[in-house]
Amino acid sequence: MHDHLKDAAEAASLSDEQLRAISSKMRDPANPTDFEQAVLDEMERRHLQPRS
Repeated sequence: MHDHLKDAAEAASLSDEQLRAISSKMRDPANPTDFEQAVLDEMERRHLQPRS
């Protein structure tokens, strides 16, 4: 079973730039991995926009 709280905690520990870098390198944004989803959730929580 996957630990979503661990992913959320790891994403929360990243800087804004690290979050943006991960989101820009997602292979399939329509189907993010569990960690990528945690990154997207953290970006939303911080009101961050992906890089243009």
